[in-house]
Amino acid sequence: MFKKSILLFFMMFMLTCLTVFSSFADTTVAKETTAVKDTIDVTDISKGIVNITYKATDKLKYKVLITKGDSKIAYPFDADGSITSYPLQLGNGSYKIGLLKNVSGTKYVYVSQKTVELSLKDSNIVFLNSIQNIKWDDELKAIEFGKTLLEKSTTDDKRLQILYGYLVKNVKYDYDKIPTLTSDYVPNVEQTYEDLKGICYDYSALFASIERSHGIPTKLVKGYSKYVEGYHAWNEIYINGKWVIVDNTVDSTWKGSSSSVTMIKNAKYYTKVNEY
Repeated sequence: MFKKSILLFFMMFMLTCLTVFSSFADTTVAKETTAVKDTIDVTDISKGIVNITYKATDKLKYKVLITKGDSKIAYPFDADGSITSYPLQLGNGSYKIGLLKNVSGTKYVYVSQKTVELSLKDSNIVFLNSIQNIKWDDELKAIEFGKTLLEKSTTDDKRLQILYGYLVKNVKYDYDKIPTLTSDYVPNVEQTYEDLKGICYDYSALFASIERSHGIPTKLVKGYSKYVEGYHAWNEIYINGKWVIVDNTVDSTWKGSSSSVTMIKNAKYYTKVNEY
């Protein structure tokens, strides 16, 4: 029992999963500039997402800020002209979507902003989309692999068990990656699949992308867990009419140890901060 406790503590200490995220806690947002037409596209609001595109040559730092009531979620943004999708995951109601640029220090100004009303009959549809940190489409090798891996599975339960088993067995935690990360790091699903290694954010994005591609609502969640030292990322997946917690990162790290591993985790050991 003593040896098992020591091993568990060691694993918790080593698995310091640095999931980086954007925060506006120390940011000043000035009055908006003249809005840029068509920057914020709400064509797909029936899916619970907005698409944002903007191209700049000023080499300034940009962010997307999505606000609903007192809740604010900030995302990094590449102003390279590509289209990036962001979720409206805070429930039905009025959202303010803003594209901001950094003009000095922590001061940002609006490039464009738009207020929209979200009214979904099924809120789970939000967690099927390809978005900035859970990108997926049928042309990605990771998604092609997922379809091959799960093609003979006839139920969502079976798909979950097979994908979970594959990730826990084959993906390695990348401790060397942590010192290289920046605050605006976004997972690359294709890179994680090809390298078969990553941090908790990478594990969770890859898992969510493959499950979503099979029409299974899946969340990428950030917060804290009793199993991990520091900020962490895991998944929630909608199975048999309810959301359950799956933590591929923890289980892949515990693989081969004497610690007991169960696929579905107890929610009391997890504290959610944001979900995507």
